[in-house]
Amino acid sequence: MDDEAKHKHNVTLKRKKLVIDEQIALAQENRGVLVLITGDGKGKTTSAFGTAFRALGHGMRVGIIQFIKGTQATGEVIYLTQQHPQLAYHAMATGFTWDTRDWDKDKTAAEETWVYARRMLTDPEIQLVVLDELTYMLTYEYLSMADVIQAMRQRPTRQNVIVTGRDAKPELIAIADTVSEIAAVKHAFKDGVKAQPGMDF
Repeated sequence: MDDEAKHKHNVTLKRKKLVIDEQIALAQENRGVLVLITGDGKGKTTSAFGTAFRALGHGMRVGIIQFIKGTQATGEVIYLTQQHPQLAYHAMATGFTWDTRDWDKDKTAAEETWVYARRMLTDPEIQLVVLDELTYMLTYEYLSMADVIQAMRQRPTRQNVIVTGRDAKPELIAIADTVSEIAAVKHAFKDGVKAQPGMDF
């Protein structure tokens, strides 16, 4: 990079810093946020669990509900439940819907699991709640969208929530504070590479 290019680069970064500093100064509201991580790409649950690790590192209480998953021990769940007693964890543990193929059974399991989720969403001591794969429960109509939205809106003011899963409904996107969509650009599984412990579960 020549001197002129370096100068332009520094000017660009200076302008960027001014914009960021202004945004930081304007962000004065202090409340919990609802984060939605959706899309067809890999990494939604991984991202949510990464934030859970971050919260636990700050000594916060964390609650995690896993819809759909739960029949296979994953590295993150094994570690968290063994090492962090301040973590509240519950899994629906019916496996993937294409394995069960029983709408009534899955709906009952989802409703029973939602009881645990609602309990977390009313507990002011839990500062982060992760609702992993919740979007599927709404897509398949196992849970009522109205009930879910009401629970989100009535949760403790300082409580943060992360929802993951594909095909997020517009109603869920509308009430979220932050929405990230992970795109599926490439995936090793489609090239015949087996899922690996430590990388995929």
